[in-house]
Amino acid sequence: MKLRILALAAFVTLFFVTVNMIGAQESDCCKNKTKSESECSSKEQTKECSTTTTSECTTKTGNSSGIVDSAKVCVVTGEVLGEEGPPVYFTYLGKEYAFCCGGCVKKFKAEPMKYIKTELKCPVMGEAASKDVSTVVDGVKYYFCCESRIKKFEKDPQKYLNK
Repeated sequence: MKLRILALAAFVTLFFVTVNMIGAQESDCCKNKTKSESECSSKEQTKECSTTTTSECTTKTGNSSGIVDSAKVCVVTGEVLGEEGPPVYFTYLGKEYAFCCGGCVKKFKAEPMKYIKTELKCPVMGEAASKDVSTVVDGVKYYFCCESRIKKFEKDPQKYLNK
C-alpha cells in the first residue's frame, strides 16, 4: 500500500513539474522576443516560440473568433491586422490576402489550401483543385485538378497566374 501511495505521489509531482516547466518556457519565449509578460500572457496559449525574428508569428490555429470583420484579420492567425505593425499583403491566384507578419505569409505560401476558406480552382483548367495534386513554384504551392496540368503550369507559370 505504501508503495502505491509513493508511486502516486511521484507521478503527481512529476506532472506538476512538467506543467511548470512548459509555462516557464513560454515566458522565456516572450522575454527573448523583447515583449513584456503582460503582452504575451494573453497570446501564449496560441503562439509558439519563434527564434528567428519578432515579426514572424507561428500560431497553431488559423481561424478567428468571428467577432471581427474577416477582411481585417490575418488569414493565418485570425488576429486583427495593424495591432503589431502594418499588414503584409500577398496575391495568390489573382486575389490579394492580408497577413499580420511575414511569418504568416511564409506559412500561407507553404500550404494555401489550409487557410483559404473558398474552393480553390486549378490555375490551368479552372476546375476544382485537389489538395493531393500540387507543385511548388518560386516557394509558393499551387494546386491542380489533375497531374497532367502540373507540367503545363511549370513550363510557363506566369501565363496562368496573370489570367
